[in-house]
Amino acid sequence: MSIYVVGSSRNKFLPLDGFHKKFLVDEHHEGDNIDWLNPWYCELTGLYYLWKHDEDDIVGLEHYRRYLTVDGWNPIKRDEAENYLKKYDVLCVKVGYPYTGIKDYLIKNRKAEATNSYIALLASMYGRGYADHCVNYLNGHEHVLGNMFVAKRETANQYCEFLFKSMYTWFRLQQKMGIPVEGRICGYISEFLFGAWLEANGKKVKTIHLRMT
Repeated sequence: MSIYVVGSSRNKFLPLDGFHKKFLVDEHHEGDNIDWLNPWYCELTGLYYLWKHDEDDIVGLEHYRRYLTVDGWNPIKRDEAENYLKKYDVLCVKVGYPYTGIKDYLIKNRKAEATNSYIALLASMYGRGYADHCVNYLNGHEHVLGNMFVAKRETANQYCEFLFKSMYTWFRLQQKMGIPVEGRICGYISEFLFGAWLEANGKKVKTIHLRMT
């Protein structure tokens, strides 16, 4: 099991065990990487590197200041992940917006326009059906938090193939059209639509706990 814990050299990380590995976004990484995209991709920089350089059967992504936990306190252990992943494809944390809904939250935080333009691109790449699914998902009140998850390698590979192809296509299209690309926006959009991809692809999701450090 490999879980990349993403942060910078300025951050204080939780104690790391043999499964949790520090990924610093402000240092250069050898081999295939998207370090240069970090101002827009955020923690996805670490997810890309994990996808390209790690072959463990169970993989995941966390933040330096918050991590996934089964018991509400200790970082998830390999045996816990293995047991859950016998029945499920992905372990993650979900957060809700009971009074506003996801769409209203995006509008309030001025992220709706960029999100909608990405969904429009998804329609051209994957069909109107998938784009409509994303729109319906954003009409809901719950999403997967922070691009954080633990999953079977096969599921992670499928998601990364989809995400990095579509997100980079959108990013380059914005640049070609002369549209300023807001910092952190790619990480932001992907976070709010990760759950839509899981649903559309029939993935079995187990919601676990989050602990903040």
